[in-house]
Amino acid sequence: MIKFKLLDEEVLRKFEVGLITMEELQASLAQYAGKPTTIAGIYVESSKKKISFLEAAEKGFLAKTYALEFLEAQAATGSLTDLSTGQTYPAAEAVERGIIEAGLKDKLIEAQKAISGYIHAGKKLSVFQAMEERILDRYKGKRILEVQVATGGLINPENGVRVPASIAVDRGLLNKETLQSLYDPVSNPKGFHNPDSGQKAYYSEILKTCLYDIDGGVFLSPFGEKHLTNTSPTSSHRVSVVSSSSGIEMSAYEAFKGRHIDKRTYLFLSQQESEWQEKSVLDSNGSPLHIITDVKSGRQFCLEYALSQRLLERSELGSYHSGLLSIYEIADIIFSRMVVVEDVKSPVAGLWDVTQRKRLSVLQGFQQGFTDRSTASRLLEAQACTGGICDPSSGEKVTLSEALKRGLLDEALDQQLQQFEQAFNGIIHPKTSKTLSITQAVQENVIPKDAGFRCIEFQLLTGGLINPETHDRVSLEEVIQSGLVDKVTASVLKEERFQTKSLTCPKTKRRITFREALERSVFDCHTGLRLLEATKIHGYGAKATFHYVCAYK
Repeated sequence: MIKFKLLDEEVLRKFEVGLITMEELQASLAQYAGKPTTIAGIYVESSKKKISFLEAAEKGFLAKTYALEFLEAQAATGSLTDLSTGQTYPAAEAVERGIIEAGLKDKLIEAQKAISGYIHAGKKLSVFQAMEERILDRYKGKRILEVQVATGGLINPENGVRVPASIAVDRGLLNKETLQSLYDPVSNPKGFHNPDSGQKAYYSEILKTCLYDIDGGVFLSPFGEKHLTNTSPTSSHRVSVVSSSSGIEMSAYEAFKGRHIDKRTYLFLSQQESEWQEKSVLDSNGSPLHIITDVKSGRQFCLEYALSQRLLERSELGSYHSGLLSIYEIADIIFSRMVVVEDVKSPVAGLWDVTQRKRLSVLQGFQQGFTDRSTASRLLEAQACTGGICDPSSGEKVTLSEALKRGLLDEALDQQLQQFEQAFNGIIHPKTSKTLSITQAVQENVIPKDAGFRCIEFQLLTGGLINPETHDRVSLEEVIQSGLVDKVTASVLKEERFQTKSLTCPKTKRRITFREALERSVFDCHTGLRLLEATKIHGYGAKATFHYVCAYK
């Protein structure tokens, strides 16, 4: 295994000294010698039952040609699956057992050559070699290669061992140009159809949405309106594991802790949902902090903070550093112990990219074309005057200077938001040096009225006007009764017209008020802060040819 670079010498060393168990060593090798992670059938969400691709075609869930695509993928990665048992068989035997119909036998035997090898000039050729010798169509060959890469590695027909793509290049089973073109829609068009949507997709894209059925140990493509495998800001984990016999649906971590799946399957499923990475930063005192970030969803944790909050035990952190626990397990351990409370006084803290299913800061939302700069400015003004700029990845609310360091603001926004931060901390009267609340500052003309009224609106709608000395909230009625605002200001604040449609909804692109933005937002289960769903359209963002500028009225 070391010779073929399938087993790392460092991993072997850890096993020899007892840092890695036999189970973990076997799990690291299973992706190359074990059962491929091919898609075996369909999971019908409404009935919570599994059916074969051919049965799904008979029921009208998908076209028979689409079903054949998935059966050929099974054959090209090893064998065809009997959904009732999870057992796999060569094409000829699958026909004999009634798993597939006889009319498909020849096509599936042809696809099976991707495993057994293509015989040419007395030699047994791999898929890539057959493409090079022009005995296998290049488009068909690339589709097979994409499937094999997605399900664990390319297969060497000489020994039946699966090898990672990088090693396959070294061993002549592939070249770099072909590898780089596997996900190029021009040279290698998407060759499969998502059973749920009917849209064309790469095999790897569909596999990422699949469920693992513990009854048979197979991967199933979900079909229905529940969209079980979709991640959302209101759910910490998506459903990744099901029991088709009992109808139980679980996250990968729940299934792993319940011993329904092994570590290899848990890690594979976790990697479809998340992509955790670690980086080290220095805090204000120069002490190192270790931050883990899920690149896919935008979630973030500080390991030292998790340790201080008893979300992580020191022994668990030690096991992670020694390699006994993966970064996915550490993240799931923290998740399982977190108790997140919805912050009803939260402004809109960020955006939720409904396509990529990822958290974005307001500035990222503008830079990536989800909203216009005017809307981004208003949302950040609301954050600044109600407690700080929100970091949706961690749930922190930080000062303008810290937000600038983190990339939550640009220089122009930092300057623009200074007076809004003062509205939270207190505005210093230029003559008397007294600390004024936002209402007092407006009445004494210390702050421009348009900006002042925006601050008042933002504070009132998120829980009440803020006392800059105590940061306590006060309702509008209490403010009026106490005489902190004059009659003219009070009448303006009470007018419904006071709330103008100064924002563009990041999802619908229609004009909305700040109140409507709060009503449309959802509470993030990771932070308890509010997020607005967002979609991208041409013409918004930092690189757009234009953007809307709407003055506050």
